[in-house]
Amino acid sequence: MNENQNRILRVCRVYAWNSSDQDDLYQEILFQIWRGMPALKEKQFANTWLYRVAINTAISFVRKRASRSDRVVHFEHADLTRTIESQQTADENPDDRIANLYTAIYRLNPLEKALVTLFLEDLTYEQIAEATGISANNVGVMLHRAKKKLSDLMKEESPK
Repeated sequence: MNENQNRILRVCRVYAWNSSDQDDLYQEILFQIWRGMPALKEKQFANTWLYRVAINTAISFVRKRASRSDRVVHFEHADLTRTIESQQTADENPDDRIANLYTAIYRLNPLEKALVTLFLEDLTYEQIAEATGISANNVGVMLHRAKKKLSDLMKEESPK
């Protein structure tokens, strides 16, 4: 777990926008990993298994939160709008570009978020395929489309 803490935190940042939701999601992911550890038989697949648990837990977490309409309004409008506005007034620096990237990733659909997150973690297409349950060829195609969409979203959100 200690080796993968930062990876799990990055997944949380992609799927949960504010810090309290990120903390809740992190705890939920840790719980799900702990629950599933006895079923993990082959140590060599531990990293991709961990990603699969983290992403599936994150997607379920987002769905649960989205079913509460009061949370969706707060989540969508207050936090996302504030972030975009702060980026539009700031000079472009590495921190702003990273914030812009996370804002754009947040706007992707759940599968695209998973693909981009795993790609940013330097996983191979085969590892991504194992973590997401889709073929390696399909990973390549879908990742290409997600990168294009991400590029377009970042252009929309970058300061003019």
